[in-house]
Amino acid sequence: MANRSTTGFGLKMAMRLGNTPSIQGQSKYAIKDNTGVGLFKGNPCALEDSSGSQGFLQDMAFDTTDDTGAGGNDYASGTDSKLLGVFNGAFFVDNTTGKPTFANSVAAGARFATNPNTGSTNGIGFVNDDPFQEYVIKADAAVTQANHGQCGNVNDFAAGDAKDGQSTTTLDIGALAEDHMFRIVRSAEDPDNEDLTAAGANIIVVMNSAASLYN
Repeated sequence: MANRSTTGFGLKMAMRLGNTPSIQGQSKYAIKDNTGVGLFKGNPCALEDSSGSQGFLQDMAFDTTDDTGAGGNDYASGTDSKLLGVFNGAFFVDNTTGKPTFANSVAAGARFATNPNTGSTNGIGFVNDDPFQEYVIKADAAVTQANHGQCGNVNDFAAGDAKDGQSTTTLDIGALAEDHMFRIVRSAEDPDNEDLTAAGANIIVVMNSAASLYN
């Protein structure tokens, strides 16, 4: 039986590793005004570690990240920025309207007005940064029993791929390695999308400890 959909939806929070309940908590991180690469809900994210903007939030699903490292399916934990978690939206003061704004995404080059409460032009990104959080993601190919326990990267994402500011990326099953982003745990047991022999199955992953900033 084929899966109902092969369209990706990024990473969605599920249970916590060990099958314990997740409160789906999130922390705030600074987004630089006029950021070079956008940020999208459901994509893995990290802090820039070079390029003069160290410490600002960046999206890690793009082929080239803000700090000029590799993201998407070229990511390697030994050379690229360690992951914080998964981006869950942003708050900023809109530069055109001057209004406080909550959004699923921040476009590349977006300008923020000064926040009157902080005096800063930085935006705020909300990140689920629990290193033991489990996520549901769609696999881009069949998932064999031998793939369980192995690590994969998300496929390259581009701003034009987004749907209402949310990610559509999937997990790259074709190239698994121990320096990749997420470890495959099990099937998500979605009745409409649980055929592991075909592309499009929904599976559970957890952040690879080698790729996690907080592990």
